[in-house]
Amino acid sequence: MSDTLSHFSVLDELIQLIYQGSSRFVVVSNVDDNFWTVHVGLSGKEGRWWRGRWAEDDILRVIGTKSSSHLLESFASGLADALVQGELHIGDWVPEKGASINLILGPSAKRPLKVTLVELSPEEGAAFATSQFIAIALQAQSRRCRLHPSAFEASIPTTSTLPAPARMSRPAGSGCSAEDEARQEEIKKLRAELAKANSQKALPPKSKPLPAASNSTPRPTKGSSLANPNKKARKFKELEFEDDD
Repeated sequence: MSDTLSHFSVLDELIQLIYQGSSRFVVVSNVDDNFWTVHVGLSGKEGRWWRGRWAEDDILRVIGTKSSSHLLESFASGLADALVQGELHIGDWVPEKGASINLILGPSAKRPLKVTLVELSPEEGAAFATSQFIAIALQAQSRRCRLHPSAFEASIPTTSTLPAPARMSRPAGSGCSAEDEARQEEIKKLRAELAKANSQKALPPKSKPLPAASNSTPRPTKGSSLANPNKKARKFKELEFEDDD
């Protein structure tokens, strides 16, 4: 693609409608390595196609051979804006076949741009229309081959568009070694022992059992009273009587 046409990439794959009186036209803009091309199609029983084409020389003839890159870019952007905003008109329009007509971009501008249109043969028109339908069919494959995108289908994911669940995959050649498995087992044992120790600490301390009461009565100490073991027994002194003799 030439440097001049590279600035016209903003005009590639644009499409717009023109309502003019009772007639309805479609305008398709494309840019390739050699030309900026516009196709104009008429709907209805008298439907047919026209084509307008600009090469690098045609562009430079309009804006000047010494135009800067900035000027070329501004010129192309202005044409793209006119097409997108629908500022289009079919000049010298008559329904008769073979008439010389043109496409006017920016008809209300100070310097409207005219592109001469040449009527295509039925075979050429059919070939171009088929190429456009092929492009539409390729884009429709992402919409389950529907011609128009459906808002209802876009909100409900289908089985073919549902993302697969993420799986943790282990890289090849990175299997667990015997050493890793032994380390894992040791960690499990340590965790089990720690949990057991913590559970034992949480239990209340066991109270010591009281000694069983003895049924036998303790023997009193020597010299203690039998009635009251804590008191000493009284000693009785033997009385002696003197003889009358």
